[in-house]
Amino acid sequence: MTNNTFIKMGIVALILILTGCVPHNIINEVSLMHNVGYDKEDEMLKASVVYPNYAESDNPAALITAAAKNPSSLQEELSHKSQFPFEIGQVRVMIFGDQLSRDGLASILDPICKDPKIGIVRIVITDGTPDLILSKTLNESPLFLMDLIDKSIENEGIPESNSHVMYDQFFGSGIDMSFPNLTVDSKGKIKVDGMGIFKGEKLAFRISEKETFLLKLMTDKNKRGVYSFDLKMHGHKANIGVRTNYGKHKVKFIKENFGEHVRISLNLDVELDALPEWINLEDEKDLKLFKNAVQKSISNDAELLLRDFQKNGVDPLGLGRVYIAHHRNYSEQSFYDRIYPNMKYEVITKITVRQTGVGN
Repeated sequence: MTNNTFIKMGIVALILILTGCVPHNIINEVSLMHNVGYDKEDEMLKASVVYPNYAESDNPAALITAAAKNPSSLQEELSHKSQFPFEIGQVRVMIFGDQLSRDGLASILDPICKDPKIGIVRIVITDGTPDLILSKTLNESPLFLMDLIDKSIENEGIPESNSHVMYDQFFGSGIDMSFPNLTVDSKGKIKVDGMGIFKGEKLAFRISEKETFLLKLMTDKNKRGVYSFDLKMHGHKANIGVRTNYGKHKVKFIKENFGEHVRISLNLDVELDALPEWINLEDEKDLKLFKNAVQKSISNDAELLLRDFQKNGVDPLGLGRVYIAHHRNYSEQSFYDRIYPNMKYEVITKITVRQTGVGN
């Protein structure tokens, strides 16, 4: 036998040995959790889990819940209710209930962050209970909820939200957490409805879909979404939807005699699917009036939102992070105690119209 033959045989033998050393689970002998929710009920932590039910073709997914006094006991309690061990490594969406969000997420975030099996997960809250949201997914595909959230983030004006963003906001300085909010509409359908803004570990308040998109414009690289506003021109009035495809934002601090001035510049490329007949953007005068109206509306609404954040003592934009990076002599506490409450805001918006359509 040649040396090459010995080498080939050695490689095959090594592969067989290594394969035997790798732990494996048969897919229908584990409970793969795709969606998991956490909440608080009667001073107990509550976990809700949806997992594929391979044993019953008529019921492709199952929902179980368990409660415990601490996070470490939750998975054990869940395992007692399933015939197979749970595998948390396949979790795609994590939902925090309203009560837990208001009481504080620290107790549940700490073990989540320390679990090496948990990868990049979409993080959301709900204005109800995770049980309700998860129960609506039982007849859907296992990745339905993740796809719904992904679509909202990619194209529908929701800021980026995953476990990496959460770790950065929770453990980092100069920024507060914010998560998309899930709700069930009047028809029983799940939808992404605005965002929850946190102060520290606790939910402070929620913002609307429109305000959420404004937050995205001032924070995310991805600017895709639709901004709606009331337009008045030529004695007419209509609600217009402006779709942003891409753009840039810039935050700048300006020192003034009576405090700090924050200027946020938005440069946006927009697309108009339909316009009323009384607007003619081929006419220079109409185009100028329309652009000024859009720019003024976005700037005014964004400034109102910033002042609302300021009034509630929250900073989801991470203005503290930007300020401290350029002022090394300031700590996070000194910024929020002395600078943030007195800041003035200015949002300057410039749009470029790339495409127009004609409506009735």
